[in-house]
Amino acid sequence: MLNEVNAKLAKYGLFNSQWAIMKMLKQEGAMTPAEIALRQQVEKPSITKILQRLGELGYVESTPGQDKREKWIRLTSSGESVCSDIMEQLASLYEDLLKGLSKEELEMAISVLARAHQNLTS
Repeated sequence: MLNEVNAKLAKYGLFNSQWAIMKMLKQEGAMTPAEIALRQQVEKPSITKILQRLGELGYVESTPGQDKREKWIRLTSSGESVCSDIMEQLASLYEDLLKGLSKEELEMAISVLARAHQNLTS
């Protein structure tokens, strides 16, 4: 599955770590680099490099905050469009992946994954 996802992302010049940030910005709106680093559980210098590359691709832009040291990162219109395209493609991939599973099986899988995530972040 990861290979399928990576193939879809490669069409846009993206890696999974970049996609995760774009998807978060799409779903939650503008954030500071520090917030992104905290939410992604990645060191800020790594986020800075990722954001720089996303900016080069034209997918994100930064705007100054009230404090001159603060900047807000948000998707550009191109980034919004790319996110929508990728989300549609991945939704189709996920539907195919989950085909034939009962509602109970899906709920159990979601519960197990949620618990595993909770264990990882505790």
